[in-house]
Amino acid sequence: MERKASNICLILARAAITLLFLSCVLFIWHNSMESAEVSSGRSGRITEAVNEFLAQSGNGTVTEHFIRKLAHFSEYGAEGVLTVLLFVVYCLKPAKSWRIIILTGMLTAVVDESIQFFSEGLRGSEISVLIWPVLSAVCCLCWQYGIYAQPRI
Repeated sequence: MERKASNICLILARAAITLLFLSCVLFIWHNSMESAEVSSGRSGRITEAVNEFLAQSGNGTVTEHFIRKLAHFSEYGAEGVLTVLLFVVYCLKPAKSWRIIILTGMLTAVVDESIQFFSEGLRGSEISVLIWPVLSAVCCLCWQYGIYAQPRI
């Protein structure tokens, strides 16, 4: 009976983490589908709210650029945590699967930037739209390879 309860908990954990991961990725991609006008409007409202809060607490202000970068960092940070949890609940040993984990984040970023490339007002530089996420992932892979390739003493 105890084993059955354990299996049910594992199934529920797998379902919950999988749904959270998919929701996070779809949230990232949904934000990329918005036009520049809609996205800028939301960022502006959030920036105003944060600056009001900071003014009441006697602190400085933040820019809309900072809010946008913080949101982007938070989205991908959440995806990273959920990706590792996904590997944990499916017993795939995240420490040994770090390449797949990084490639998962890289795939999400490339699809995200591709969506932005076709979204109204978000085209920007055609090369940097797809190259920067790939370059950042490659740098991260090289850095981690350098750590793991060091001889163990």
